[in-house]
Parts: sequence; structure tokens; C-alpha cells
Amino acid sequence: MQIAGIEVIQVVQVIIALVATYVIAKIASRTLAKIFEKTPFPETIEKWITRISKYTVYVIGLFAIIGIFGFDLTSIIVGLGAFSIAISFAMSTVIQNFVSGLLVQADKAFSIGDDIKVQNFEGKVQKISVRTTVIETKEGDVVFIPNSVFISNPVVRKKKTDDQSVLQ
Repeated sequence: MQIAGIEVIQVVQVIIALVATYVIAKIASRTLAKIFEKTPFPETIEKWITRISKYTVYVIGLFAIIGIFGFDLTSIIVGLGAFSIAISFAMSTVIQNFVSGLLVQADKAFSIGDDIKVQNFEGKVQKISVRTTVIETKEGDVVFIPNSVFISNPVVRKKKTDDQSVLQ
């Protein structure tokens, strides 16, 4: 049956797909939130991963809706696959630093305020982000170190002397 040139069954299928997509995204978000309660990841990373997962469910739902209208998704999926491979090669260093940043933050080998030495860099940790760690040298220089450096090189966390522990 058609109303204004639109199949009623397609409208019902689209509504069901929208509701299913929303429910699945909510379930995924809540499940990840429960899992992250037990992990040492920083809250910003947990929210980022949850948001990416939710958007992934939404994209899959969009593909389902496009399929309901009878469009062939094969060429779109193949194109997205090739595009994602190209992007992953182009961003391999960024991705490597991101994953390293997750590992650095989960490992907690050092924290803000610690004096560290890695490769030929030595200084006090000012900030630990997902992609880089910022240290300030004794000379006052600010150095942005990609987190992949901490994964592939030994890190020395300097001991705090009695004078430093009294000051802090």
C-alpha cells in the first residue's frame, strides 16, 4: 500500500530501524560505562571511546535505513573500506601515538609532577595527554614528547629527594 508515493511498509521498517539503532546505541553506551568503572583509563578517554562506539552504531543504522530504501550498499562499503585503509596509512603515526597515550595513562609509570628522563629529554612532567606528554626542562624549556617514545624507550622516573618531598 502506498501513501503519497511512499510504501507504508518501508516507513514502518525505517521507524523500526531508527528505534533499534537508538536502543542498541544506548545499550552499548551503558555497557561501556559499566566496563570503564573497573578500568584505570582517564574519564575523557572513556567518554571518547563511548562516543565513537555510539556513532559507529548510528552509522550502521544509517546503512540499514539506506538498504531499506533499496540502494546497493556494496559500492559504498567497498569505497569506505578503501578510504579507511588510506586514512589509516596516512595517520599511522597519530594512531600509534594515540594508542601509546592510552597505554602510558593506563600503565601509570609516571604522573604529573614527576621528574623523568627518556631518550635525551629530562624534566618535570607538566601534562599527559592522549597524543603527547609535556615536560619542562631545568632550563625552563617546554618539550612535547610523542607518547610512542615512552613505549619504545626506557623511562627513568627520578627519585624525589628529601628536599623535594618537603616542598610538595
